[in-house]
Amino acid sequence: MHLSIEIGKIDRSFSEMRLTRPEQIAWMQNSLKAVGQLRPVVVRKEKGVYQMLDGFKRYYACQALKWEELQAHLVEVDNVTAKAMILSYNQQGSPLLDYEEAQIVYSLKKEHLMKQEEITLLSKSFPWVSRRLSFIERLEESVRTHLQLGKITPTHARELVKLPRGKQNVFLKLIIDNNLTSRQTSLLITKYLQSKTKEEETYILKNPVEAVLQQCMEEEINDCRLSLHGNRLLKTIRILARQQHIFIGQTTNPPLNELTDIELGILAEGFTDIVRKTKTIRSILKKYDNHER
Repeated sequence: MHLSIEIGKIDRSFSEMRLTRPEQIAWMQNSLKAVGQLRPVVVRKEKGVYQMLDGFKRYYACQALKWEELQAHLVEVDNVTAKAMILSYNQQGSPLLDYEEAQIVYSLKKEHLMKQEEITLLSKSFPWVSRRLSFIERLEESVRTHLQLGKITPTHARELVKLPRGKQNVFLKLIIDNNLTSRQTSLLITKYLQSKTKEEETYILKNPVEAVLQQCMEEEINDCRLSLHGNRLLKTIRILARQQHIFIGQTTNPPLNELTDIELGILAEGFTDIVRKTKTIRSILKKYDNHER
């Protein structure tokens, strides 16, 4: 059954099992402005309101555009079937991330007391269900919250889950405070888990950026397609790229204008040196500069 529903009458409670991805919502917003709503959202009637099962990006995009109504397809299903449908609706096009799948599987187990064997009846294998339950159950609540809000990525979460629960919050703060990429997080956690003494662990926690750089330096690069010189260059490129990311993060979050004049004066010589060396690098790599083409 197809119908038009006022946006204010739509229940978004199932959105708790989905991740916020602003870039996709912005893309959907542009699409809706250009061609309108091509596909209806999917809802079910629950306690006098329309509970959304599919179409959350369309909902948020329409909300941003201040649309009053959405075209919807109404289905009559119970709670368990509704969650199973969320999995099936997203098999094509823009599939769910593994964390989103894990949220749904975890909800079926916790809220509906379904056993793993019963969840496999949703056309999912036992290992598939086990992996997702293990993923979600090993994450601390604060990590889940930051993931839900888009503060960290699912790849960050997959690295954090390698840590014991007592340490996940500590590394979560390091990721956010130092603007670490998922790759840098992987290097940091690997180095921490390989630590042999408490002193090493303490150093890593107090100096995460330096620890990442050390791990980069220790990382072996051996691409069989490259000569010894080529492999050395590849390793240097990767180290430089990571350092560039760290530098950009530290100069934009917080921004440089929050530094005092004294601090900027002390750092000025270093900034000037970076600008000079950047020009040298650009001249060496001129033919790879897209702006020159």
